[in-house]
Amino acid sequence: MCGGEIDGGRGGCATSLGLGPVGRDGSKKGACAEPMANAHTVKKRMSRPTDARAMRSRDSLRAALLELIGTRPLDQIAIRDITAQAGVSYPVFFRRYASKEELLEDVATEEVRQLLSLSLPMFESEAQVESLWALCRYVDEHRALWTRLLTCGAAPAMRGEFLRIAKQIGERSDSWLPVDLAAPFVVGGLFEILAWWLGQPIDYPMENVVRIIDALIVKSVVRPDGVNLL
Repeated sequence: MCGGEIDGGRGGCATSLGLGPVGRDGSKKGACAEPMANAHTVKKRMSRPTDARAMRSRDSLRAALLELIGTRPLDQIAIRDITAQAGVSYPVFFRRYASKEELLEDVATEEVRQLLSLSLPMFESEAQVESLWALCRYVDEHRALWTRLLTCGAAPAMRGEFLRIAKQIGERSDSWLPVDLAAPFVVGGLFEILAWWLGQPIDYPMENVVRIIDALIVKSVVRPDGVNLL
């Protein structure tokens, strides 16, 4: 089938597969062992720069989508638009992502992490007001992006990432609410408020949004009045 005999190390199959003749001690002899060693060496030598290039490509693709999604809906953005904006080749995209929706989920979860870094102090008494303002300013400065993210199918991924991290934080906190109730309550409430705000006129007072989040989420979770669970 392969064109040659398979005995004593002779024949096309053994040679082409890199098996080569085997000595009494089990080691490979002849020319066939050497190409495999070379391939391993090359792979090891190339791993670090390849990983660095992959990270640069990923960052470029994410930045490109962030730029494009602020100008038009996702269904009007082609993968070639993203690769052209990112300055990477079309095949490079598919080495990292299966679709533009998968890239969007990656972008969305990263935005959630950024938002979390600003919003977590709102559950610490000494930094609550400042963190609420920081959170609202960030969303306002990225209004077009967040509007797209919350309306183009990324909202479930964003909520999921926020909920995952919120549960981890809740397990280390002393909130009066059970963690499996507090985390989805905070995440759901915050996202609903942000989505509602982004649907209001551009000049809607940010201070009102800060007060709404504080009254509906922060005070009810961190500073409940007269609530004592048995």
